Amino acid sequence: MELKRKKVLLAILCAFLPGTVAAAETQYTEPVTGMIFALIPGGCYSMGDSAGDGDPNERPVREVCVGDFLIGTHEVTNKQYKLFQPNHGSGSSQGASLDGDDLPVVNVSWEDARAFAQWLSTQSGATYRLPSEAEWEYAARAGSSQSRYWGNSVDDTCTYANVADLTAQQQWAKWTVFPCSDGYAAAAPVGSFKANDYGLYDMLGNVWEWCEDVYNSEAYEKLPKDNPLYTGSGEYRVMRGGGWSNGPLGVRSSHRVGLSPGFGHHSLGFRLVKSTP
Repeated sequence: MELKRKKVLLAILCAFLPGTVAAAETQYTEPVTGMIFALIPGGCYSMGDSAGDGDPNERPVREVCVGDFLIGTHEVTNKQYKLFQPNHGSGSSQGASLDGDDLPVVNVSWEDARAFAQWLSTQSGATYRLPSEAEWEYAARAGSSQSRYWGNSVDDTCTYANVADLTAQQQWAKWTVFPCSDGYAAAAPVGSFKANDYGLYDMLGNVWEWCEDVYNSEAYEKLPKDNPLYTGSGEYRVMRGGGWSNGPLGVRSSHRVGLSPGFGHHSLGFRLVKSTP
């Protein structure tokens, strides 16, 4: 009964958002870039290394609660980012172009990603931002408590994610790879793989994604339960999800890494959150 009530309330909320489309009125199409945002119902979950295969900075596992939020169903593409920075080039890697219109934008810093969000907010009159680390993991898990939103096994990975695989190993022989072939040696067009249960694509694999938080290896011991966001002192910012050059250890829902906010690389991009009324 409570779940049914929540779905009704979410449908009512979306009915008053301009640009809503089908899928039970739980999606919003941003008119400037055409990005689609999915409404994620808030709730509580076990954040961190609940599967027992992670790093110390993913512990202690703790209950975290987040409110409703809208998040991009896909990573921001080169075409969308170039509306903001027409001269941006995502470059290439070992001869593989990363600059196609439908490929995720890469070689963007945390500062670049936040500047894009601010630009889009100004253009559209709505508020866009990077997801908090807690929101990102909640969205990636989509109700799962396993290593990846499709389960703990690595065998099904290439159905759901573009990762370091047998295809990539033909070019990068020393890589540790997943035992499958996803068909892409480098980045794939966004949405090429199966979505998670929230209808979100590439939450794991394809490219890493910037989060809003300052990185702290002991953040899980310091933050509150409700809508945590670490904004304390720290040199780095959080990136999540792993990318096309990562093997099994790097492509997990709880995996977290810190990187300088002024730095970008060939498998690091982002997606945005739209603030709800």
